[in-house]
Amino acid sequence: MILACLLLCGCQAITFSVDGLLSAPSIADEQSAIYQALIESTGRGITLEYPRNGDYRSAFILNDVDGDGSDEALAFYSLSSVAESNVKIAVLDRDGDGDWHSMCELAGAGSSVDKVIFSGSDTVVGFASQEYDENSVRMYRYGSGLLESVYEDTYSLLETADLDGCGTEEIALVKRSALGVSVSVLKAGGEAGYESYVCELDTGASSVAGFAFGKIDGGTALYLDIAGENGGLSSDIFTFGRAGLTSLVFGRGMYSATQRPAGYLSRDYDGDGTVEIPTVGLFTGYGSASWGEAEYLATFLKFNFTTGLFEYGSSAYCNLRDGYIFTIPNRWLNVVTVIRNQSTGEVTFCRYEPEKGDISLMTPIISFASAESSGGDAYTAAGYDILLAEETKNYYFLVRAKPDEPLVLTSDEIRDNFHTID
Repeated sequence: MILACLLLCGCQAITFSVDGLLSAPSIADEQSAIYQALIESTGRGITLEYPRNGDYRSAFILNDVDGDGSDEALAFYSLSSVAESNVKIAVLDRDGDGDWHSMCELAGAGSSVDKVIFSGSDTVVGFASQEYDENSVRMYRYGSGLLESVYEDTYSLLETADLDGCGTEEIALVKRSALGVSVSVLKAGGEAGYESYVCELDTGASSVAGFAFGKIDGGTALYLDIAGENGGLSSDIFTFGRAGLTSLVFGRGMYSATQRPAGYLSRDYDGDGTVEIPTVGLFTGYGSASWGEAEYLATFLKFNFTTGLFEYGSSAYCNLRDGYIFTIPNRWLNVVTVIRNQSTGEVTFCRYEPEKGDISLMTPIISFASAESSGGDAYTAAGYDILLAEETKNYYFLVRAKPDEPLVLTSDEIRDNFHTID
């Protein structure tokens, strides 16, 4: 995030988030007052620390953290003149005259702030540290002028979603455990103010490569892409409800059905709200090619929550280098193959003609290419049309087949089957 600097009285400087500077002037004035109160409390120079991820990216966050109906300010900073690397947290509140005062200060659990989440009146802070692979999470509760940590753990993934359809979000936490990887869900309630539900993953799991939330009837499922010791990926799906936290894949012996190479992540590829899990096989014509030289066809699996089984969704060519997928039409399956120019990344789909031997000699149907927004002139000069223009990259296509070719696609088919991926 780009940060702007505002010079204050004397020699102190304060950095605000872009969102803060674009808001009403009173917001910047209030942040300045909070900063001055923090300086007066610490009595020394500070460096503001900004959360790197999540919905809250300011070093000063206003929220009602004690449930009294008015906002307090959370401030994240480090002391410029102290060797201690941990981030500090301060809670500031206003007096009857509206002036800010620091109520308490507490050392965090890392050298930077990963993200901040509010769960009811509790504040959940993820901390990152260069010394450890896992991040640290603390759940804080504030009252009577004190900020107290009521939950501590480590995590690789920390997100929120309404997993059980209750109308409020639960906290999903994934971390490495003694057995491999575990998933926890924290839900408001219980004597501690929350209840924790834990589920262990496959014992061969070494880390989590990706995640996605997908809709189910009345709630949300958590899809995890899990890296094994061999570097490949497998996926599990978790639901949360009256039965607690449930594994739908590993818990039912279907884990091996999702095994695939690294890079092929679960996500909502077609935008229908349902997450697909890709499995990977060789494209037609590459049966004898080595793994690094072949091109691959991804088959997307969708989980049927009624039957408890995977169903075939669609097949697609995934271009992980250029960030797009192209859904393969049914009439192309097993009769079309693909060739990629390794230097330019240009991809060409061809009619599979085994009698020609070399794929490069087969009849081309359509080609795709991508280039930086200012660098695609060579493609337009060669007759390519712009398929999609994004802020930093343009995607192009060129129909190479004759109009009477049965495998040729219309422009609408091409656009409907083309999707970019993050």
